Amino acid sequence: MNTSYKVRFRNFWEDEIISSIIYADIAKKVKAQSSFFNNLSAMEHSHAKLWATLSKNLYGVELKPSLALKLKLYFMKFLISIIGFKLTLKMFELNEMKAVREYYQLFTDPNLVEYKGEFLILLKDEMFHEIEFLKQTIGYKREIEGLKDALYGLLDALVEIEAAVIGIASFLPNPILIGLAGLISAISGTFSMSTGAYVSSKSEKVIYNSKVEEVDIRSSIDKDNIVNDILDDIKSLTSDETILERLSQILRSEEGLVKKLYIISKIGSPEIALEDPKLAAKNAAIYYFIGALAPIVPFFLGLSGFYAILLSITLTIVILTLASTFVAVVSGTSIKRKAIETIAITLLATLSTYIIGTIAKSLLGIEI
Repeated sequence: MNTSYKVRFRNFWEDEIISSIIYADIAKKVKAQSSFFNNLSAMEHSHAKLWATLSKNLYGVELKPSLALKLKLYFMKFLISIIGFKLTLKMFELNEMKAVREYYQLFTDPNLVEYKGEFLILLKDEMFHEIEFLKQTIGYKREIEGLKDALYGLLDALVEIEAAVIGIASFLPNPILIGLAGLISAISGTFSMSTGAYVSSKSEKVIYNSKVEEVDIRSSIDKDNIVNDILDDIKSLTSDETILERLSQILRSEEGLVKKLYIISKIGSPEIALEDPKLAAKNAAIYYFIGALAPIVPFFLGLSGFYAILLSITLTIVILTLASTFVAVVSGTSIKRKAIETIAITLLATLSTYIIGTIAKSLLGIEI
């Protein structure tokens, strides 16, 4: 038996244990959906038992909670207390998608053919999770996307203002003047970001409504082709002719459903496209300005030289790491990769402006 599965089975077991406990905790906090999350918790617990059984039968290893698992669980609980219930669901939705792909690999592995039935049950359960998560999260996709956009604004501010104040600090020794220069840049950037967000959101709304109107016209004169387009998209998910035929019957008898599915499939969810332009502008302004404050605070504290620059960079890196974590969670990307990428870009921009400022000071003979 392939020994690489030994590690994978333990990882799967740990993920199922953590998910089971987290779902049970969420059930206690979200009373209206407690039954749903308790069922998920029980399902994940049964999956954990399966991985434990496989590890024991195939490798003679009895899986037990390690210190690392306990620390990971504590960290997850802490993270969830910060990001809240909705982002937690988004995070677990992404995990379920990953689990489906990995379990399918095991399902098709000829070396594990005797456990094919168990893996099929796992696949069905995980696909059920994915569908249920989609139902749960679709009601607040705009909120999640709005938060992601706002955090991107905060990241922009951190990079831009950090680079600006460090560049200024390379030739201007007065910390208050450096802080004021950074504050002026932050204010102008805030106006720029909020204006851009307002115009962008309003344009999206106009374009979306125009496309929806086109769908309304097409559905009244070309319904069959729209149904076929929807079925073509679904065929990438299943090749079961019975399911496809049943869906075809439902779609051809439900005109309203056809329109909704086609709009979501080809244009996008209205919750994503129809954000209030004023709200978009306000969020962009608030998050950008908050992000811009971190790099300039040390200079307003009266610190100068090396210590002000060091504290400014430290605050920026801490906030960058937190913001990058949130963005990675809602985007389905690696948290570690996203944080390193963002920090590296910021430090590179900061170093570049510091060098430019130092060269300008030397070439122009600036002495202040």
